[in-house]
Parts: sequence; structure tokens; C-alpha cells
Amino acid sequence: MQSEQFERIHDFWTRRQRLSQGELGEFYQRVIAALTPCRPREAASLGDSLADLRHQFFIEKVLHGDSDAAPHHVGALYLYFKRFIIDQLRKQRDDEDADAQEGCELQAPDAYAAPLRDYQLTPASVREAADVFISTLPRDLILLLRHCGCGGMPVRELAEQIASAHYHGGKLGLVHRQKGESASAGRQIVEPAHRATLLGSWVLTLLKLRVGDALTARDMQAAQIVLDILCVAALSLHLDPVSASPNPDERPPA
Repeated sequence: MQSEQFERIHDFWTRRQRLSQGELGEFYQRVIAALTPCRPREAASLGDSLADLRHQFFIEKVLHGDSDAAPHHVGALYLYFKRFIIDQLRKQRDDEDADAQEGCELQAPDAYAAPLRDYQLTPASVREAADVFISTLPRDLILLLRHCGCGGMPVRELAEQIASAHYHGGKLGLVHRQKGESASAGRQIVEPAHRATLLGSWVLTLLKLRVGDALTARDMQAAQIVLDILCVAALSLHLDPVSASPNPDERPPA
């Protein structure tokens, strides 16, 4: 979805309590259409169809949500939807645990905290590290991370706005699914060919792993969690829209 098209969703979101009936219908249709390409893997564990989940997300989190933080681009909307689905999974598991334990007061372990514990990390410490890491990146790399690394936008769509976008995307470590591959970018980022990139190096350093280490399934899970938290931090930043004029000073050396 192009940025100018998403501006309509952003405008409706900020005025959602004051929309006319016609605007409300258009708002609903635009949000549902924007979310159609988003298919979080976590949704497979829920019994509802993606169409039902999109409708439920709009009613509960968009129309009647407590937060006034309107997403600034479609990547942020995808992240909101994914977090909604994860919350639904957590509620489902909590209900199942309550039924099974009949009054046990133990809370279900946090989906992020338990896997990180083996690496002497917490979600809060990873978020702090993510904020520091993002602060070291130039603006173009932050935009690539937000739009392409977190939002799933192809790097080529920013090629006209960011000079040498493919070069910088490779330097950052963006990897995308191609030809129906099921592996996510987070799981690919720690493959040998990508470990020396900025993202790959940061993830491995944070997990106290070395470039040459053979990574286990547990390491892969932790890497994905770290990247998910990084995306939350990146998408929380408020940046001006991508400039229409590329910066020639950001071109790679010949």
C-alpha cells in the first residue's frame, strides 16, 4: 500500500470517534483491505479464519481500542494486527490453563520472557538494547528497517526515495521470503551468509553467540524474539515520511 493511500487510514484513525457513517464504512474497508496480505504464522493456532480475525481486530483494537497511537504506515498496522493475534493466543492458553488447573493461581509464562531467560535477557533489557542499536543507525537504515525489515515492504519500493536502497538493505541485513519459502526474515538473518550484517551481528552479540556457532532451534527462536522486539522499538519512533529526493552522499563507494 502506497504511503499516500495509507494517509487516509491514518486520518480516519485519528478521528475514529467522530466519523460519519459513510466514513466509518470506508475506514473499515480500507483497514481490512490493507490487512489482507498480512498472514501472521501465529494465526494458524487459532480456530478463527483470518477474515474473522481481521474483523475482530477492527472492532476491538481499531474502533474501540484505548490507544490513540495511529499507525503511520502499513508496516505498523501489520505489527498491531500480529500483536492482537498473539494476545488472542495468550488468552486462549490462559483459559485452557484455568480449565485444566481449576483455580491454580500460577500465571502462564510470558511468551517472550521464558525463551530469553536462557540468554540472561529479559524483554525489557532487549528493548533497551534495541533502542540503543536504533540510535546508532542513520535515518535511511532506520527507514529500511521500519518499512522493509518490519513492515515487509520490498526494498525496491524505497529505491527512488533512498539512494542505493538495495546496497544499504544488504548492509543492514534485510532478508525476505522468496518463492513461497516458509522461513521468516528473522530466522534467515542468522544464517551464515548474513551473520556479518548489522542486524545479524547485533542479534548474535546480544544472544552471546559467535558468528561461527552452529545455531540450535532454541537460538533461532530467541533470535526471532529479539527481532520482534527490535521492530516494536523501530515502529514506535515517529519519523517524517520518506523524502522524495535521494541523498547522493549516502551512495556506496565505487
